[in-house]
Amino acid sequence: MQKPDIIRTSEEYVAAREKQVAEAAKERARAEKLWRRLQAAGDRRAWRDLVVNDREFQSWAFCEKLCNESAEQVEDDSRLAFELVELALELAPKVSGDEPLLCGIQEYAWKHLGNVCRARGDLKGAREAFHRGKEFFLGGIMGTLPTLIQRDRLAGLEAALHRDQGNLAEALRMIDHAVTLGDHGAGRPALLWEKARLHRQLGQPEVALQALSWADRDARTCAPRLLVRIEIERGEALCDLGRHGEVKQLPSSLRKAARSYQFERARLLCLEGRVAAGLGRLEEAEAILQKSLAEPCNRAVTAVVLLSLEVAALYAGQGQTAKLKRLAEQTLQLAEILGQDRETAATLKLWSRLVAQEKLSVERAQQFVRDFARVAASR
Repeated sequence: MQKPDIIRTSEEYVAAREKQVAEAAKERARAEKLWRRLQAAGDRRAWRDLVVNDREFQSWAFCEKLCNESAEQVEDDSRLAFELVELALELAPKVSGDEPLLCGIQEYAWKHLGNVCRARGDLKGAREAFHRGKEFFLGGIMGTLPTLIQRDRLAGLEAALHRDQGNLAEALRMIDHAVTLGDHGAGRPALLWEKARLHRQLGQPEVALQALSWADRDARTCAPRLLVRIEIERGEALCDLGRHGEVKQLPSSLRKAARSYQFERARLLCLEGRVAAGLGRLEEAEAILQKSLAEPCNRAVTAVVLLSLEVAALYAGQGQTAKLKRLAEQTLQLAEILGQDRETAATLKLWSRLVAQEKLSVERAQQFVRDFARVAASR
């Protein structure tokens, strides 16, 4: 007996979708191999000629891989991140495929360029690149099958832009949207980590802890670096709540992974200092602060300043005025050298003035810690 057309059409759609997913997985696996081949080529100046002239590299999946690597590198090495996305934009017109895929990969590359601009502090350039990417949006979703473009990643990038523009409510909305778009795979824990950071910035550490517990459910196959970031964020949220004693030591494997990255290594050290300060172990917190200052990491400056404020609160409680004044001079100088935003700079100047006038009470010192913890969550 012949099946009704609607059933036959539904079965054909499922089969076509399964075939699409399988082929995409193969393309992405091939792109991973090509990426390792490119890295083995050594000098980055030779990468462009290899990619542009070798047809093997001219696939949507490799273009996507360049963009993803750009996003991974953007906070550590914005120059490399720009080079990768620039290469992706040059490669995109050479990719073959149907119109929705070609439009989608163009959108993907342009929005990753916007992400690099954002990380460099060029918010105007970021908005322009995102707008250029959106011009390809409709063409990228007009296919009969779901798009291969990882729209959850793009929503996450837009959330980061809104965050840096100071629009935290919209950033949170975009992150929640990105989580619903994801397939509960490798990208979900990273999005939930970002969600936790936003909630900390909004002064909601309890909600941040909940987001991090959700991230744990899918984090088993994550890269070690992301696992380290999740654990550091959990520790920071617990410190925000005054629950310093609940912060756990990282397992040795993750501690080893943290040592491979300057930013995570610096943040972990500052977190250990916050725990020591929160538990009243002043000498230990002082030693960690001095070590943090001796091993500067520009991206971790807010974590160092936050630790300074924690130590300052202990000094205020013990009436150690001379130490407090020296620390205030050191902290304010550090913040000015690294160029904090106006609001943060004004907050630190007020704190420093109260210290100089010997008017910083314990309660006020602790309030400065709570306020600055929200700033540190965005860095």
